[in-house]
Amino acid sequence: MTKQSTALSERVRNFDNLPDDALLDVRDVGTLVSRSRASIWRDVKAGRLPQPISIGPKARRWRVADVRAYLNGGAV
Repeated sequence: MTKQSTALSERVRNFDNLPDDALLDVRDVGTLVSRSRASIWRDVKAGRLPQPISIGPKARRWRVADVRAYLNGGAV
C-alpha cells in the first residue's frame, strides 16, 4: 500500500469522526460513495452535490457536512 492510499484510507475510515468543517477531495468522496470522479462531477453539475471550495488554482475540496448531506440523500 502506498503512502497516499494509506492516507486516503485513514480519512475515509475516520469519516464519522471528522468535524463538519474538515475538507475532502474528489478521491475521498468517490471512495465514500463508491463512484468514479466523473460521476462525482456529474452530481455537482446536476446540483446533487454542492460546488467544492477552491483552495488553490487546481485544488477543490468539499466540506464533510456537505458530503454527509449528499450521502444521506439530503438537499444541499
